[in-house]
Amino acid sequence: MSFSDVLNNMPDDYDLSDVRREIDGIDKQLLELFVRRMHAAEKVAAVKKRDGSPIYHPEREQEILAHVERDGGEFGGGARTLMATIIDISSTYQQMLLYGDDGKLRKKFMTAGKIIKGSKIACQGTVGAYSHLAARQFFGEDTEPMFFAKFQDVFDAVTEEYADFGVLPLENTTAGAVNDVYDLLTRHGFYIVGETDVDINHCLLAPKGARMEDIKEVYAHPQALAQCARYLQMHGFNTNEYSNNAVAAKNVARWKDPSKAAIASSVAGKQFDLDILEEGIQDIDGNQTRFIIISKHMVIRDGADKISLTFTLPHRTGSLYRVLSRFAANGMNISKIESRPLKGQNFQYRFYLDFNGNVHDERVCALICSLSTEMSYFKFLGNY
Repeated sequence: MSFSDVLNNMPDDYDLSDVRREIDGIDKQLLELFVRRMHAAEKVAAVKKRDGSPIYHPEREQEILAHVERDGGEFGGGARTLMATIIDISSTYQQMLLYGDDGKLRKKFMTAGKIIKGSKIACQGTVGAYSHLAARQFFGEDTEPMFFAKFQDVFDAVTEEYADFGVLPLENTTAGAVNDVYDLLTRHGFYIVGETDVDINHCLLAPKGARMEDIKEVYAHPQALAQCARYLQMHGFNTNEYSNNAVAAKNVARWKDPSKAAIASSVAGKQFDLDILEEGIQDIDGNQTRFIIISKHMVIRDGADKISLTFTLPHRTGSLYRVLSRFAANGMNISKIESRPLKGQNFQYRFYLDFNGNVHDERVCALICSLSTEMSYFKFLGNY
């Protein structure tokens, strides 16, 4: 029946309250059927446990969705989405009942350390770098980290166990994600065991005696240049990318050229005996950078409330929605999702997702384990 038929055949005295009563009755039936279906899922789980069968059967799932879409007629697309959500909820529930990943990931959660042990810290940059400030903010003011030239070097130091932990920037509130760190995190298979947010107060630093009108060239990390873009453009400075802000400041001090300046922290300015020509030159107040603490070993401290995952999805309509809807169905709040293109695979992406939760919550653990068995690529990055 078309909408016009409904409109033309509706009784004159039929109002919204009548429709709502009808919908309430249908919803009651739907809820009763949903509960019955979930109890049936318990029986399915019991049979699978007895027979040693896997939870996830993609072929059967596709068969169900295909005939639901076909039988749904004009509402076929919506019917498919509804059924896909029900299947996903059922799969996660069975995972909770069965430990469907053979317990491997669960065992890692149960045996993970609870205390961040070790004192050897690796940072990119030099004394006075924001990563240096982050290390001291997280590990304590007396922390003296080892410094390396590149992000890759920090990962290598942790790999070779020259360092117990690495401190790296992951994202900035103004300039966004530090993509190189995301890529390295996935490549090395390390865990995030902590994080700290550092207030970014960029300063224009120059050799002693230099004046604002002398400055022609400014050196800084690309992120800092992006965070101060309007300021730099207003003054007409030529910009030069550097591996690290504090390293740029160190070299500006060494060059002693009044036409060259660096963007870095006031701590770096003091460390290298540079004049602060102007402070707080970032374009947006409240600028912060999120630094992560990485480790070869999983550590889940008491009170950890953020979880990071990375995964790939098939290039298929609705695949991302299906993943995200499972978090919503379990009452879990997603705080961030980021995508990175896969090299050599056109229009294929790796997703990075943060959500609030703790792996010792059974619902959270079941969802993570369920996703890990269903995806061609899945990595638990940490609970911190």
